[in-house]
Amino acid sequence: MRRILFRVVILLLIAAPVLFAAAALERAPVLPATATLDPRMAAQAKGLASRARATLAGPAGADGKLRFAATEAELNSALAAVAHVARPLRGQTRIDATGVKVAVSGQVPGLPDLGWINVTAHAAPSASGLDIVALRLGRMDLPPGLAVSAVRRFLDVMSGDSIGSMMLDAIAGLDTAPGRAELILAAGPGGGPSMLERLSGAVRGMVGTGDMEATRRHFAALRAAAAAGTLPAEGSALPWVRFVVAQVAAADHATPQDAATDLRAAFVALGAHCGDLRIVEAITGPISDGGGGSACTGTTLDGRRDLRQHFTLSAALAALGSGGVSFGIGEAKELLDAGRDGGSGYSFDDLAFDRAGIRLFDRAVAVAPEGLAALAGRITDESAIAPPIHGLPSGLTEAQFRAQFGGVDSPAYAAMLGDIDARIDGLAVHRAD
Repeated sequence: MRRILFRVVILLLIAAPVLFAAAALERAPVLPATATLDPRMAAQAKGLASRARATLAGPAGADGKLRFAATEAELNSALAAVAHVARPLRGQTRIDATGVKVAVSGQVPGLPDLGWINVTAHAAPSASGLDIVALRLGRMDLPPGLAVSAVRRFLDVMSGDSIGSMMLDAIAGLDTAPGRAELILAAGPGGGPSMLERLSGAVRGMVGTGDMEATRRHFAALRAAAAAGTLPAEGSALPWVRFVVAQVAAADHATPQDAATDLRAAFVALGAHCGDLRIVEAITGPISDGGGGSACTGTTLDGRRDLRQHFTLSAALAALGSGGVSFGIGEAKELLDAGRDGGSGYSFDDLAFDRAGIRLFDRAVAVAPEGLAALAGRITDESAIAPPIHGLPSGLTEAQFRAQFGGVDSPAYAAMLGDIDARIDGLAVHRAD
């Protein structure tokens, strides 16, 4: 009898995930293709994010609450921005007097044949916390209370810092009207870290930011080399790029995994020096010891400081996440530039340097550890890492961009990215031996 029970238990353990996946995965998305991110939507998404950050970092009202309002259009623009960075993903929000209804469709990265994961949820107006009245995953209607408890527990365990409880317990209420919602948050005890600081720290603990000790070590090494005159304070930033690759090559790592971890730390440190320290530290937390600005900020690539920033920051973001996410962020930034009054416009030369930085990081990881010394040896001049940008459209207004390319999903746009990739393929660091 015990043997039979044991076999039944083993069978259930094997079958349960398969049955769950079969019910959760569907052949088609529940949503049509999300509207392509455009300059207007990018601006709305950025404005929403800035307002959310200011709310979470700011003081509570007299009642100890924080209030954050958003329109349906703003939320859908934010979903379009996320979908653009994390493809393939689709999302849509509808807000009326009955509450907020959200639908999300996505595929397992790299496994599109598995089908689509469709999630729909309905949060009703409430004066006492989060009230999920309907939740569906694939073909399954889930008990909202149990599902929320499971999400709370999962996030608590994954973060190690009770991020699930922190987020859900902070929700004090939800008000809705057609096209608009206001989330009411309990700010918590005064005198401590802001809600933004608490959430940021918890999220970093959950998703990870790599080996921060190694990142700070590389950051300090770059600063020391600049102080000693080994790295320039003006002219080309090439020595800074070569320095981080050579440093990891000299460490003589035993495995590709160890070398890749060190490369991530080194490129993040490079992005903090030569890209944008504020952006990098917003993701990782403190890297600098507060010892003043970086000497790298006076250097250039292709004679331009902004191209040096594009190259190194994109490489750092790829090291912190993925090349696709990093490039999606770069495209969103160009859309903002095109749609903003007085903006610099949509510039493919900027995107070329975004892509070149990402691909150099990817190339370094691919050849590590044995090929890193040879790779560093190829970084002898800017033509080894910086793609030629002559003939690439630059400074396009929104109207000009639409007239020439239509959007970021058009064949004409894909052809332009293909041209950029071909230029990068010809660089010395990417040529086959």
